[in-house]
Amino acid sequence: MKKFMFYLMVAETIIASVVLGMVLAMGDTSLPTLVLALRGVMIVGAVVLIIKKYVSWVRRGELTAFYLLDAAVAVFNLVFLSVFQPTNVSSFELIITGTLIAPFLNVVLVLLLHHSGGQYATIGTVGEAAEETVPSQLHTQAIKQI
Repeated sequence: MKKFMFYLMVAETIIASVVLGMVLAMGDTSLPTLVLALRGVMIVGAVVLIIKKYVSWVRRGELTAFYLLDAAVAVFNLVFLSVFQPTNVSSFELIITGTLIAPFLNVVLVLLLHHSGGQYATIGTVGEAAEETVPSQLHTQAIKQI
C-alpha cells in the first residue's frame, strides 16, 4: 500500500506541475495567487519526498503527512474559492484547486495505509483456508498415532 501511495503521489505531482506550469505560462487565470502558491508548495513537498525515496527511504508518517496536508489544501481551496473569492474555475484548473472527492480519497488512503500495518493481504475465501488446515491437521494426528 505504501508503494502504491508513493507512485500515486509521483503521478499526481507530475500532472499538477505540468498543469501549474501551463497555467502560469498562459498568464490568463482567474485563480488567486494564494491557491497557486499552495499547489506550488505541495509540488515542492512531493519532490522532496521523491528525492528522499531515492536517497534513503520515505516513512509511512511522511506519506501520511503529505496526503493529509494535500486534503487540507484541497478543502481550503474549495472554501476559499467559494466563500471569500468566488471565481469561475475551468476544468483544467481543477487539477490545481482540487475537487471535493480529493480529501475523501486521501483520508481513505491514509486509513488503509495505517490499517494494513505492513502486513500482507490474503486473497481467497474462508473455505479455502479451512480446506488447507484440515489435511495438515490429519497429517499431524497420523504422525502422533504412529
